[in-house]
Amino acid sequence: MNTPPPPGHANMAQDVRQADLLRLSGVLELCARLGSCPADELDFVLLNETSALLRYSQMAIYDTTPGCVKGVSGVAVFESSAPYVHWLNAVFKHMGPTQDTPRALSPTDLPEPLAQQWPQWLAASAVLLPLTCRQGNIGQVLVARDDVWTTAEVRLLGIICDSYTQARVLAALPRVSISPHHTRRKWMLGAGALLLALALFPIHSWVLAPAEVVPVNPVYVRAPFAGIVRQINVPPNGTITAGASIVELERGELQSQYQVASKAWQVARTEYDEAAQAGISDPKARAQAAQLRGRIDEQIAQMRYQAEQLQKTSIPALITGLALYNDPSEWVGRPVEAGERILMVAPALSHRIEIHLPVTEIGHFETGSAVRFFDNVHPDQPVDGHLIFASYSSSLTPTGTLAYTLRADMARDMRMGLNGTARIYGPRHMLIVWALRKPLGVLRQWMSF
Repeated sequence: MNTPPPPGHANMAQDVRQADLLRLSGVLELCARLGSCPADELDFVLLNETSALLRYSQMAIYDTTPGCVKGVSGVAVFESSAPYVHWLNAVFKHMGPTQDTPRALSPTDLPEPLAQQWPQWLAASAVLLPLTCRQGNIGQVLVARDDVWTTAEVRLLGIICDSYTQARVLAALPRVSISPHHTRRKWMLGAGALLLALALFPIHSWVLAPAEVVPVNPVYVRAPFAGIVRQINVPPNGTITAGASIVELERGELQSQYQVASKAWQVARTEYDEAAQAGISDPKARAQAAQLRGRIDEQIAQMRYQAEQLQKTSIPALITGLALYNDPSEWVGRPVEAGERILMVAPALSHRIEIHLPVTEIGHFETGSAVRFFDNVHPDQPVDGHLIFASYSSSLTPTGTLAYTLRADMARDMRMGLNGTARIYGPRHMLIVWALRKPLGVLRQWMSF
């Protein structure tokens, strides 16, 4: 005898079918959008809008022609020099051209150095999907998340990737002009002459980079000797006048040492007085009085030293300005070594900016080059200046990218810590040479000259 289904079983099955139909409808709409959107939006649509249909943590597109990653999901600006992108490039190059069907990817498929970095850069479950067409394989797509992928989800991802591949192939096909035959030649000649004139027009080379207003001659408050910070007399970013006490160190141990030296001086003074009185009639006591005089001088020197140390426990500000540090609780009660920097004092206004130029930007900028700074508060009021320093080597920025450090003096003072964007101008180049500087650089590396 068959057992009847539960009361809500039919409704649950109907809800599952409706959810599957809605997901399939969304996949069809996404495929239609991929087929109609412009070529420069294809990567963004695939990387970010697919997450509305299939949940994932990361997605990356690898282009076979240049042999590098051309986009990742969840970022506003794609940085090809980021460590995450370098790791993905190594993974794609190790895997090589994929088969015609999707395949799962795990750390066991990678060499030991890449497999050890997997938890740092990628979720646990990953799938590689090929981008194939009649012309062959044009790339791959890597999708990852923490949950295991089902067969149905991988099949839907394959459908979306096929639509993306066809859209890329169609976008690369040349378009046929429909201009009338008798005007086509004239328009082509006119457009060619205009493009040639624009291509040969000399322009100033320039690049954009993030910048920040920094102090010109800051004064660093350092510990005069090893001790413990008792208090800081000015709040973070507060104003301090020259000569005022800004940092105070613990005085208890130094006061005890001073009192011990003072007592030792009093004892030596008493013994000296007694020996001096006895030395009137006793030559031996007279010789002992000379030794006690030396002890008195030694204790006086010790008292002076301890008094000077006590005075140094109150560290004054050498200039009037802002006390630049983060939080007093990070310093109060903390032991410091002699010469350790506690905070920085700088004027509230400065005319110098520090620029972090990414290494991916190609250009040669010498001292004296023109600079224009657009701050984030008043971007419509740029400030002009000139370059005074450019580092020879790059360093790692807080954002994790390699950049050169440049400094420039501007025409007027600005608020300390103001952030913005700097435009650095270089020598004049023809427009076509400057516009194609990055492709030409890649071509020069590829041809090895």
